[in-house]
Amino acid sequence: MRLPRWAGRLANIGGRLAVAAILLGIILTRVDIRQVGTTLVRISPPLACAAAGVMLLVALVAALRWLVLLRALRVPVAVSTVIRLTYIAVTWNLALPGGESGNLVKAALLARQRKGMAGAVWASMLVDQITLVAAELLVALLMLALAQHPPPALMTWLGIIGAGMGAVLLVYGAFLLPIAPKRIDGFVARLSRLLAAPRWLRRFVMGAESVSEQQESELVDAEAPQHAPGEWLAPLWLGLTRYRGHIRGLLGAVVLAMIYYGTIYSAYWLAARGLSIPFAYPDIAWITALAGIIALLPITIAGAGVREGVIIYLLQQRDIPYSQATAFSLAVLALNIVLGIPGIFAQIIRGRYSNTSQPA
Repeated sequence: MRLPRWAGRLANIGGRLAVAAILLGIILTRVDIRQVGTTLVRISPPLACAAAGVMLLVALVAALRWLVLLRALRVPVAVSTVIRLTYIAVTWNLALPGGESGNLVKAALLARQRKGMAGAVWASMLVDQITLVAAELLVALLMLALAQHPPPALMTWLGIIGAGMGAVLLVYGAFLLPIAPKRIDGFVARLSRLLAAPRWLRRFVMGAESVSEQQESELVDAEAPQHAPGEWLAPLWLGLTRYRGHIRGLLGAVVLAMIYYGTIYSAYWLAARGLSIPFAYPDIAWITALAGIIALLPITIAGAGVREGVIIYLLQQRDIPYSQATAFSLAVLALNIVLGIPGIFAQIIRGRYSNTSQPA
């Protein structure tokens, strides 16, 4: 018997929550909880507040990065809207598999308001994700080069990062390099028509109230070719290929993504200092960067359990006591929760999106 879609999703989320709970349970059963609590209570209040304050600014950097990518495709959107949707996405990161899955939510919310430019919106989100991976790999590589306590298998990690960078460059090249464009565009157009979503599915996803043809025509990019209703692959591919003339914007997005991760690791470093972990910024950065990369695997909600286990393992390899390493991993988890708090209020507070709003 087939389960309803909602039941399947609920079972999926429940399974990932169970895996996260099991992993966190294994971590906590191997340590004296009272000792971990004592370590956390002793954290320096000024450093803890500074770490939380820095973490709250992270989403602003993420919003600016996405705004650069949206402006490159001339998607009309206000700065306040981008900031609000980014904070909402950060909150959803805490409830979805992987570390950055909440970006799907912000793209879906904006695409619903820019139906004629949905392909460009989803393309910007996809490029944003690729940019995040590239930046995290670059920051990890830089921090490993500056680390005073590098991992024992340094060359292995460098090889993994190098392979990851190669894969990212291949993905960039797939839509940035105009290799046989007519042949590829024709293939994508045929495939897009085959994969077009039926009307009932569009109504289910986008809502019962559909925009009229006149409203939708006002939202469509005048330079973009028209697609049949329900097509999603061709508009997405078109949005990706339009980044070919915006290499400077893409490089700016990568730099902003590196600042984004640098800010996150600054908050983690402040927490480590508050817990008297005697590591310099590069060492805390590469440890949490590698943990973050591994936590992107969609096996738990928000990478919980995976990230903490990797952090504890790497810190123990550097002679940090298990209780202190566990306290730091829980502090990292708490900081990620702090990052998601503004998004709760952003989602509760009603925001009105105008279909004809211009960028602020």
